[in-house]
Amino acid sequence: MADRRSKMRLVGLEVLQYGAVDNTTTFLTVTDLSTIGNVVPDSAHLLVDAPSTTDLYIEEEDMPDIQILGGRKFSLQFSLRDMGTQTLLTALGGSAAAGVWRMPVTSNVITEYAFRATSKTINGKQLQVDIPRASLRAGGDLKFARTDTGVLTFTCDVLLPESSTQIPPLRICML
Repeated sequence: MADRRSKMRLVGLEVLQYGAVDNTTTFLTVTDLSTIGNVVPDSAHLLVDAPSTTDLYIEEEDMPDIQILGGRKFSLQFSLRDMGTQTLLTALGGSAAAGVWRMPVTSNVITEYAFRATSKTINGKQLQVDIPRASLRAGGDLKFARTDTGVLTFTCDVLLPESSTQIPPLRICML
């Protein structure tokens, strides 16, 4: 087999963007997205879980006869140092007015957004990760330390887009 190495590398985050889920288009457009600022360095990760397995055995054998692969989960994770009311509202729900964030008094609501993460340019190439629909979950470590700042942590689980056309749930573009 011939050596087919590429010059594509995933190093660093240049920009992270989010926007409303749009089920009418074929994919994300830049005009629909807002930039996410104050991202903690080295906190952005695209996680790809290995598929689950189910082993089926036959009688009196120690090794599986058949293995059935299950689904795999994709998620985008990142952390922010932004403690503004709009960030708290997006991350944790509730209400915000006049610079005051209030925790929700009802159950948590599932929040969905579209995401785009673009890597830094390495060897003249970039990678762009597009996620047209993801469920946002957030938490945080809002410490009162003198040597570090509090952070909000986000996990964005990739979901199947709701569309009449077949849109992939995740796309990685080589720019």
